Formats: sequence, C-alpha cells, structure tokens
Amino acid sequence: MFNQKGIQILKLLVLFFVPVILEHDLFAQTNSTLRVVVTDEGGDPLTGANVLLYLEGETELEEYCVTSVNGFCEFNRLRPRTYKMRISFLGFKTFEKLLILREDDIRVERIELLVDVEQLGEIVVEEERGFTTGGLGITRVEAEDLGRVPSVSLDGDLMAYIRTVPGVVSIGDSGGDLYIRGGTPAQNIVLVDDLPIIKPFHISNLFSAFPEPVVNNIDVLAGGFDARYMSSTSAVIDVNLKSGDMSRYSGSGSLSPYISSIFLEGPVEEKKSSFLVSGRASTVKSFSGYLGTEARDIEFYDLVGRYSINGDDFMCNATALITDDQGRISEVSEAYLSWTNTGIGMRCFGFGGAFALPFEASIGHTTFENREVSSEGTNNRSSVKQTFMRLDFQDNWLGHKFDFGLQILVHTVETKIDQRFAVLDIVGRERRYPMYQLYIKSDFNVSERVKVITSLGSQANVHFSPTVEPRVRIITKPFASQNSELSFAFGRYFQAIDGFSDQRDAGTSFTIYRASDSVGRLFESIHRIAGLKHKFGSRFTVNVEGYYMNHTGVPVARWTPVAQVFVEPVRANSKSYGFNTSLEYQLKPLFISVNYGYSDVTYESRSESLGAWIDQEVFTYSPPHDQTHQLNTLFSAEIEKFKFNLIWELGTGKPYTQVFGFDLDVNVPNVSPTENPGVARTLYSEPFGSRLPYYHRLDVSIQRSFDISEGITFETELGCLNAYDRNNVFYVDLNTLERVDQTAILPYLAAKISFK
Repeated sequence: MFNQKGIQILKLLVLFFVPVILEHDLFAQTNSTLRVVVTDEGGDPLTGANVLLYLEGETELEEYCVTSVNGFCEFNRLRPRTYKMRISFLGFKTFEKLLILREDDIRVERIELLVDVEQLGEIVVEEERGFTTGGLGITRVEAEDLGRVPSVSLDGDLMAYIRTVPGVVSIGDSGGDLYIRGGTPAQNIVLVDDLPIIKPFHISNLFSAFPEPVVNNIDVLAGGFDARYMSSTSAVIDVNLKSGDMSRYSGSGSLSPYISSIFLEGPVEEKKSSFLVSGRASTVKSFSGYLGTEARDIEFYDLVGRYSINGDDFMCNATALITDDQGRISEVSEAYLSWTNTGIGMRCFGFGGAFALPFEASIGHTTFENREVSSEGTNNRSSVKQTFMRLDFQDNWLGHKFDFGLQILVHTVETKIDQRFAVLDIVGRERRYPMYQLYIKSDFNVSERVKVITSLGSQANVHFSPTVEPRVRIITKPFASQNSELSFAFGRYFQAIDGFSDQRDAGTSFTIYRASDSVGRLFESIHRIAGLKHKFGSRFTVNVEGYYMNHTGVPVARWTPVAQVFVEPVRANSKSYGFNTSLEYQLKPLFISVNYGYSDVTYESRSESLGAWIDQEVFTYSPPHDQTHQLNTLFSAEIEKFKFNLIWELGTGKPYTQVFGFDLDVNVPNVSPTENPGVARTLYSEPFGSRLPYYHRLDVSIQRSFDISEGITFETELGCLNAYDRNNVFYVDLNTLERVDQTAILPYLAAKISFK
C-alpha cells in the first residue's frame, strides 16, 4: 500500500495531468496554427532565428517568434489569411515565402537557411525586435565562441572558455571542479541533450568532453533559471550537441603536446540521417617535461557519438558519451584520483501536424564514479547512477503559451571507503531513490514593454513530501528603447542528491555523493538576480547583473586536527552575493570582451559542529572558493588566414588555513608514550582565515591555415599558457607545508588536418 507521501505524489500527478488531457476541449481554438522548424544546410537546428509574419501586402509586423534549441517556433490563433513569412539569422541569407492559411490548419514549414555573411547588418537590426528569451543569468555560448580562447589545441573547448564567464571559479588549474556564484560543484548539473552528467571536466582544467566540433550551443545558467531545470540548487550547464552533417562528409585529426583528437561526421542517408563521432586522448604524460616544462602525472580521454534522424514530423538524436580521468592534482599530493562518466540516451522532438501538441521525449541512463587511492593503498569510491524518462509539451491556453512536463528519475548512490570519511550511514550500501519532477511555465506580455515569465516546479519521492518551487522573472524595456532590457529573477530550488569533499585539502577533489534522506531534509536555495543589458548600435553590448543567493544545508568537513586522515561531514548555511559586468565589442573579424566580477561567499555553522577550538557560538568564514575580485580580457581577431587569440586573467587570492605546526596526540594515561607515541595532528590557525596572493596569467595563440587541395586544410597553432611565467599559488599542503604552484609557462605547437 502507498504510505501518506506516496498518496500525495499520486494526487500531484492526477492534478497535473487531468487538465492536460482535457485542455483541448476547454481551450480549443478555431483558428490556424503555423509550426516552423529552421535548420542550416547540414540539418542542425538554428537557435535564436527570427521568424516574422506579415499580412500579404502589409509592412506592419503581424506576429513574430524566436526559435528554440530545436530550431522550432509556433504561431497559434492565426486568422485564415495569406501571410509573408520572413526568417533571418546572423550569417545566413534571409528567407521569404508566401503562406496561405485556411481555417483550422496545422501548417508545418521546414526551412533550410543558406550561409551568407554579406547580410549581417540587416539581421542584427531584426534580432532586436521584442524581448529576448530572458537571458538574465544566462550566458549563451556558440561553438565559434569556444575557439576564441587558447586551449593547447586547435579546437576550442568549454572548460577553457567557461573561465571567462564572471562568477565561475575553480580552486586551481587542476581537479575538474567548477564553483558558480558561490555554489559547489555538487550543486551544479551538466545536461547533455537532457542526459545528466556529473563531472565532464578533465583533471587538467583545460578540457571538457565538449570540444568545438561537437557543440551546437551551450547555455550557462548561473542562477534564476526556470522550473524546467530541476535537480540543481546552484547552476545548470545545458549542452546542445550538433547533429552530424546530413549533406556531406567531413572530419579532422589533430595533435598537440597536451591532447590528440579525431572527429568524423556525415550522412547515413542524405537529408534523412547522419552520424557524428569525436574522440580525444591526453598526450601530456608523454610530452610533459619538454622545453623545461613541468612533468604531469595525469591521463584522460573522452568519446562522444551521435546518430540523428530527421523525419517528416519529428527529429531524433541518440547520444553516447564516455569520459575517463586519472592522476594526481599535484606532485605533492598523495591522493591518486580517477573519475569516469558513461551516458547513453535518446531525445526526440515531434512537431508535425499529426501531433496535437509539439512535444519532446527523452530517455537515458548515466553513471558517474570517482575514486581516491592513497599511497598506503586505501581505496575510497563513490558513484551515482541516474536513469530518467522525460516528456515536455507546449500548448496555447487562453491566448498564452505554456510549457509543461514530467520527468521520472531514479538515482542510485553507492559509497565504499577504507578510511577518512565518517559517513557510516551511507557506506557500503547501494541505495535507490525514484522520484518525480513536474513543471509548468508560461510567458505573459503585460504590455509592450513588460513581460513576465512564471514557472512552478515540484519534485517528490517516498522519502519526502512534494516540494513547491515557484520561479519568476520580469523583463522590461526601460528608457523607451529597444536596445535596453532590465530584468529581475527570483526562485526557490531544491536538490535531492548532494556531495561533499574535504575542503581543507585542495590536493584532492574526491567527492562522496549522498541523498537528502541521509541528512534529514532536502538541500534548498533561494536565488535573487537583477540585471541591465544595453546595446550601443549593433557592435557594442554592456551587461550588468547583481545576485544574492542563500544555500541551506551545504555539507562541509569538520575541522578535526587530524588532517588528510579523518573527514566528518557537518552542515552549514551559505550566502553569496555580488555583481558581474561584461563589455563586448564585435565587428568581424574583431572580438573584444572585458569581464569583471565581484563576489562575497560566506559559510555559517555552529562552532560545536565545525570544530571545538573556535571560541564563538556561531562561526562565519569564507570557503576556499571565495574569490572577491575577478577580471579577464579576451581579444580575438582574424586577418586573412591568421587568427590571433589572447586572454589575460586577474583574481584576488582565495582563502586558506594557516598551519602553526605538528605534534603527537598521546592517549595518556591509557597508553604509554614509550609503547605508542600517539597520532600525528596538525595545529591550525583560524580556519580559512588567511588569503593566498593575487593570481594573474596571460595566454596567447596564433593560428594559421593552409589550403592543401580542394576540401583539405592544414592548420597550425603556436601558443603559450602563462606566457610571462607567473608563479601563481595553487595551495599549501597541510601535511608538508609545501607551497604548490599552478601551471608554469607552457609553450606549445599544435597541428590539425581536416577535410570536407
């Protein structure tokens, strides 16, 4: 029989789906519907294309929409008339077509846009019509953007690029962890076509599983996101992979002192189906030490595969992903780390006239496992398996567009440890947590200058009652200008699975994952964001955002004096606030951006929980990922067949704990010191009471392409990371008191050959 919480879940499902089933009778429209899917010549959806409708012979705009990540937009309640449809997208030829709509039509138009770089100015003007999709807290990253940051490879990469995003912090230049606006890595989620991936970032902090050739676009949602995104209380990185080219074959192979790669795509059946394969493996272990550079004991690889089908009424993508990392974060560290990701899934989008509603269906399974092996041979392991099925719909009720959906998600968590972590309640058992997630979202145009996007989400399983997660953003056009946008966002967020690591020791990134029932309640966050975006013409953009976030129940390590031996988790509440400013100037072939971020992150918990020597009832401190000031400048230019990239970064020092010394903890009078000298312990100062020095670094690259023959191109890149060899401190080892620096100067020469 159902328990009380199971009955609550059943009621929630009934209340959600009964209106959905009945809505066509309640809100049926007698006018026409137009569905538009916009792709490029290779079959990839174009996100953000402008679709404009005019009545035949009229110049005043009748309706407009902006395409989604599926290249889709829909017009409802259109009068039976003849319309002129106009579609434009930056870098493509403008498309026009006359459409005759009849009563009760569901008309579907699939449009391929052709590349044309000569019409950029006209398209930029049209892109400014109406509201954007509500980009507050969202950084939209195109594949082209990835290639603007030097990355020891001829292909750009998400990990290299994301450090230019204000509010994104890593502890050092190794470990594969990202902290976004104060949230921990375990509070973030990475979605790859809806597949939840926990840690797709490689140990070097230079690469991820998402190189430039496989990426269509990426949204970095640094808070304030709507209820479609559950399972995260901090940030979401939503990765949309490209489909393989459905018209022609292409591929590439590259080699550098850090990584080698191969890429291949092409049609299986022309215009109907395609494949895409990408594989990369580190070469750093073989090349490290060259030209006096530091030796690195790290290895990693990633594989991404995709099969895509374009039907008359639908598009489907089957995706598989594997990542593997192993090595030491530094030569001083005793911990040998490894982590793996595997994922497989399918996502289909149905839009044809045979479907009453456009919908998206996803199903998949992912596995993440991370290990820590000490020099004594002890082995700690923690893994998370996630299986999901998801349905998303879109409809028009009472003149408003609604998105709504359901996800069934099963987490399986397992932890096995030999020592160090005092989490006996979750060790040695595989625990399974099925849960349900529901959401509904709608846009309301209050006036020509005010738009409100509301969403409501709920998630539940048999261990906790359904949550209520309201989220809202308000977008306005102030100053009577189409070039300015003032936005506000607020939201409540819950998370069922979280992870913790030993923040005292930057030499390891091993993380234990656990479910909320092991700590008694769900992890919760409140987000508040405000921002102003202004365009000066079509080339210069200024964006300013401020944020204030609260996180409840963040797991942290208790400060016992036995460092790197024993970790006891306790809970703290965190607060993060700050602001980010971004300036961008783009006039092809020139791109310049300057980004500044200010932040303040504090944790608070009872001193009796954190550590006995703290002489305060409640202790407040700054965690090791608190970086007060961040500044980076990015410059990219293309001159004929040369491409120049440069990025300079500056950041204030992060908190660390000073160590006074070491002694032995002798259990007198129970044990004689002559028989047992005691357990080594570390004598700390105030936890995280000191700051490391400023960090700054310059990375540069020069790229040149050569046309070998028709369709075959050879490219080379000469570059250098940390070009002026700044000695940036990574961390201070608590056992040896030895200073560990980040990557020293790293010159490189990379080569790539590609064909089309």
